[in-house]
Amino acid sequence: MKTSVLFCVCASIVLSCGAPAANAEQVSLRQSMVCGKQSARPDRNAAALKENVVEGRNGPIAYYRFGRGTPVVLITGYRASIAEWNAYFLGELARHHEVIVFDNRGVGRSAGVAGRYGVNYGIPDMADDAADLIAALDLRRLTIVGWSMGGMIAQQLVTMPDRRFDRLVLLSTAPPGAHAVPLAAETDKVLSGGGGPDAFANVMGVLFPSNATSDAVRCFVGDMFAPPGYEETRIPDDVTAQQHRAMERWFADDEAATALRRVRLPTLIIAGADDEVLADANAVALNRLIAGSRLRIVDDAGHALMFQYPRQLGRMIDAFIGP
Repeated sequence: MKTSVLFCVCASIVLSCGAPAANAEQVSLRQSMVCGKQSARPDRNAAALKENVVEGRNGPIAYYRFGRGTPVVLITGYRASIAEWNAYFLGELARHHEVIVFDNRGVGRSAGVAGRYGVNYGIPDMADDAADLIAALDLRRLTIVGWSMGGMIAQQLVTMPDRRFDRLVLLSTAPPGAHAVPLAAETDKVLSGGGGPDAFANVMGVLFPSNATSDAVRCFVGDMFAPPGYEETRIPDDVTAQQHRAMERWFADDEAATALRRVRLPTLIIAGADDEVLADANAVALNRLIAGSRLRIVDDAGHALMFQYPRQLGRMIDAFIGP
């Protein structure tokens, strides 16, 4: 079902939101978890994939780039590495775009020298890292895609005084300041590594709707982006703590919300109707903050909807970017 108006009742949270969200649609997609069964994915092409490192102002930033066309930089989320991108989703984007994925500071080869990143960095600092990568690669006509915490970094990034950005895609994320609906304490505990002996199943349970959890447990690992030579990355406890504090400050950053209101950039906001991590009420709030933005709420989709609908989501973003 599609509707031209998305009402203010989102994820069972009633917002006193006044006017309805602008340019908003609720959409249904056909579920397509691939379960690692198809070889047509970018991380199977060893000759075309090599991890590279650029030196940012605060330390090294490790990245991969592949595909051909206008560039798309993807920023990943809380306690995530580049492996948390779905390989088929990236492959769909790479059909018409050059795709750049990188690890946030403290993760993988972006870890740098111990202590170099400091002990109190926030979302603006991680946006500086992304800006340094973009400048080092001299990217133009650029689309930024940010998922979850990566969407917060992307929001901060586009408020910086740089004219490289053409478009912004915000996926399963939240606005800054009082406009946000932060994640619940129990969900926070699971995502922070407190899931106990059934940690993986518990994480799948909060990333996906209940009717997709069994498929996610079976398919998630096989569908992760796994380039040759990229080792499984453990997120250090201190990085988890830093990222957690960074998000807490984001949810209190009304100054960032004011800056976001001044952004004039074509923006697509996508959220799952069944997101248990960052409720889709956040997407509605973002739609009101960013002038002229488009909002798409996906039925039967959770926080990691790029694993539920990898190709459809890639095509949706590709159509928004255009040639």
